[in-house]
Amino acid sequence: MFNWGYALIGFVIGWLGGVTKAAEKRGAQNTGLQGLIGLVFIGFLIFSASFGFEWLIMAVVEVIIGAFVGIKMAR
Repeated sequence: MFNWGYALIGFVIGWLGGVTKAAEKRGAQNTGLQGLIGLVFIGFLIFSASFGFEWLIMAVVEVIIGAFVGIKMAR
């Protein structure tokens, strides 16, 4: 069974990372925010891995999709 709330959290983490990365390319300095998003991402991966390897893989996929959408929206 797939938990949509869990997927939304992973998507939002990726989306925030993608938006800040795209903003960095335009010259904005968000190093503190990027560090915070990185820590949240690592925590999300550890939390996901506690449920099993397949949930870790799903977390990575969710964050990658969110980052892709965030980068495309920020352009």
